[in-house]
Amino acid sequence: MDAVEGATGRDGTPEPAAWSRRRPPWVLATTALLGVLTVLALLWAGTGLTDRDWVRVVGGGVVALLLGSTVGFLTVAAARRSGAAPRLGSWSDGVQGVRFDYSTATYCWFSLLLVGCVLVLLCVGAATGSVFGVLPAAGAALLGWYLVVMLRHAPGGLLLAPAGIAHRGPTNLYSVPWHAVRGVEAWDLGTSALVVKADPSPQSVLRRHTGWFDTGELRYLPFLVVRTYWLAADREAIRSALAFYLAHPELRGELGSEAAVRRIVEGRTAA
Repeated sequence: MDAVEGATGRDGTPEPAAWSRRRPPWVLATTALLGVLTVLALLWAGTGLTDRDWVRVVGGGVVALLLGSTVGFLTVAAARRSGAAPRLGSWSDGVQGVRFDYSTATYCWFSLLLVGCVLVLLCVGAATGSVFGVLPAAGAALLGWYLVVMLRHAPGGLLLAPAGIAHRGPTNLYSVPWHAVRGVEAWDLGTSALVVKADPSPQSVLRRHTGWFDTGELRYLPFLVVRTYWLAADREAIRSALAFYLAHPELRGELGSEAAVRRIVEGRTAA
């Protein structure tokens, strides 16, 4: 899955074929259609202001929020990252390493999308009433809880430490030791994904903060999967850093120091 095509990363190196494929035209068409519907929903809410129809105002505003946040999330998910630099850091367990943090823009748009879904479900529940309104209300409570858990564990990211690799996703934490890793690949899972191919290991750690209600990457266990639209840094820079330290075990000790950050920023991990 990691054969090279003509596209290049920000450092000029060829990108894997799985990442250089163009998105299907229907994705752009769907995003454009949702954008038009967002504008129409806002106009509909505006007419409610003129007529003092507050049900129309609230309904149109909620629909516009849901559609607009979907457009924003689809747009940011398809965009190439700015190449934000890694930094030396740790998480609550105190393990020091090189951190590639999640994108703030992706967090914001995904959070707005969840808020829009919650509000739509609450409106549907209120409009339905009686027993049938319980199901939308329960769905809203579930998504609201998911959003709170996600924000409580933010920011997520990928951590390269001397002992292994850890991924803090929106609602889970998964880490694998270096000795269990046997490859780093670029996959296309509908969106580009960075995959650390790992074998099962007693030293691996998995924490599900929302149980089985997650974003789907954990179904590939024991592989560590990160959808690259979550990451703020350039995806090819991260892939090359992982591949470099996998191939050079004698240098992994520097992952707990600024030396590794400088190496990655200066492009000295590129193949």
